[in-house]
Amino acid sequence: MSNTIKDPYWSCLVENNILLAEGMAKEAVDRENPGAEMNLETYMKVRRDTIGARQLFDLGRWIHELDITPEILTHPDIIRMEEQFIDLISLANDLYSYKKEYLAKDAEHNYITIALRDPTTYLHKDDLQGAINYTYDKFCRVLADLEHQKNVLPRFGKSEEAKLDEYFWLLMNVAVGTIQWSLECERYDHFADADQPNQGDVVFKL
Repeated sequence: MSNTIKDPYWSCLVENNILLAEGMAKEAVDRENPGAEMNLETYMKVRRDTIGARQLFDLGRWIHELDITPEILTHPDIIRMEEQFIDLISLANDLYSYKKEYLAKDAEHNYITIALRDPTTYLHKDDLQGAINYTYDKFCRVLADLEHQKNVLPRFGKSEEAKLDEYFWLLMNVAVGTIQWSLECERYDHFADADQPNQGDVVFKL
């Protein structure tokens, strides 16, 4: 693969794959210790590495030949913008995967579950619909903040700003595309046969 994808894209891809491996190891430990202390902030920090979005960003820049300088990619505002897109993907994924994880008794590592336990949400531990609404509201806040963030990015020069504008819409397409694919595929059974039994189903009211 390194023979096809050259730097600067390859080195970014390798670095982010290392973060993915480390994040997945941390998630595995968390799943083995469901009672361990975790709040929404620490959960999202791990989730940003395990969702696999950074690799899609790297491949997207390579495909579109967006040779954005390392100085700009590591700028705090650009890092924040990327993290906000990752949060959109992660929050959406936790919403539409929760039913399957809940029925499989594997929803410990999910934003909705953590929201029920994090005291900063002020949710009752049994208020599942409240946690779903909280996650949805968080998604909307991140999206609104992202739109604002795009309008207040620092000036990097006309050439680099054109690349960043294209990069922003590339990230948006990645976010929308992953959500659309996840809803249309059979992985989460969102459009299963209505005649099939749904015992223990989770109803979403957004």
